[in-house]
Amino acid sequence: MKIRRVGSVVTAAAALALLPQTAFATTWNRLPGYSTWTGATALERGQGIATDGTYFYYSGTYSLDKATVSGNHETAANALAIPAALSGGYGSDHIGDIDVYGGYVVAPIEDGDSYQNPILALYSTADLSWTGRYVRLPLALLPGGVPWVAVDPAAGLVWTAAWNQDAAQGTDELVGYRLGDLLSLPAGAALPVAATVRLSSPLSRIQGAAMLNGTLYASVDGDGDGDGDKAVYAIDPATGAVSRAFSQDVQPDDEVEGIAALDLGPAGGQLHILNVGSGWKSIFLYLQHYQPAG
Repeated sequence: MKIRRVGSVVTAAAALALLPQTAFATTWNRLPGYSTWTGATALERGQGIATDGTYFYYSGTYSLDKATVSGNHETAANALAIPAALSGGYGSDHIGDIDVYGGYVVAPIEDGDSYQNPILALYSTADLSWTGRYVRLPLALLPGGVPWVAVDPAAGLVWTAAWNQDAAQGTDELVGYRLGDLLSLPAGAALPVAATVRLSSPLSRIQGAAMLNGTLYASVDGDGDGDGDKAVYAIDPATGAVSRAFSQDVQPDDEVEGIAALDLGPAGGQLHILNVGSGWKSIFLYLQHYQPAG
């Protein structure tokens, strides 16, 4: 879940030469165009992505960033988005894959490697400032932290899931909360669970998820050791049915991160996924776009 770093910054030209250049999805195709960042920008955008249709919102380990969908021009930034009230009170030090709704950036925040205080915090989409509002999530259902959040406006729910999923331990499920509760409860309140949906197949290592046309698409950073590959899975949030949508077109050791859903047409794609380069280029970030085949 944590972005990997190295001590030096590589050039975009050198890193681009090591990127995969062909798509191999059977039902989705990776589009040829993608955005790339190095240095501070890569760190500030290296965890998550969301969109309201006009802007992309990015999260880094400690930061939030806002840029236009058209041209990806930055319009706002908050380099130290985790406030002292959360870092001091809960040990919060890591932002995961975010989502946006109703003028808010909804940010999942973890507390280091202890994972004892999963939180959702609300930020203004206008300037990315913290609103002072946050809710606490149930530790029993999220023992490995809260790496992502996905808003489901049609159902009036907000989804999360455990990082390590195991059917025997009952962690192979989506956990849903009422969107109205998230937006109305006072700061520090416990967010009540509204629904749990058992998945037809456990999905560990979900780095991000986003709703598209009633389906929850999950970006999974499989390690090839029992956790599958680096792929996107489609989840029916009503039934829990899981199906593999496509493999992500990345190098084996790259880290797949957050995912956003926005239909930009055949030339722009519908799913937009962040990836962090591996090895010596681990400070290199790239955003790829996928479109259904046919």
